[in-house]
Amino acid sequence: MKILITGRQVGVTEAMKTYARTKAEKLEHYWDRATSCRVTMDIVHDAHVVEMVLRVSGVTLVGKAEAPDMYAACDLAEQKLAQQLRKYKERITDHHRGERRREVDLSTPAPTERAQPEPTYEDVIEEMRSGE
Repeated sequence: MKILITGRQVGVTEAMKTYARTKAEKLEHYWDRATSCRVTMDIVHDAHVVEMVLRVSGVTLVGKAEAPDMYAACDLAEQKLAQQLRKYKERITDHHRGERRREVDLSTPAPTERAQPEPTYEDVIEEMRSGE
């Protein structure tokens, strides 16, 4: 996977590049079809912003996060992108397994234990007044 790390209005140190590269490479564990990842680090007022753009099989996924620290923003952006990647992979996988999903009838809810109906506001007040 090709990884490009840039800074906008901020000088990107080697430590920041290494950390961002590690986070971007971690995304390959979720799905190895990623072709490129572009990481942009920016400072807006006092907030550090990291934007990760991942290209996967012709689809672009974007994770953008803001935090008081650049490393924390990088962590948050990676988490957001990982969640999107998991969701995309699940959607692709479910598409190919459509026959199994059709066998399960999702129109009627599964039987569950009957719970006591939730007391209304008036019932709770009445219990408090009677001291029960």
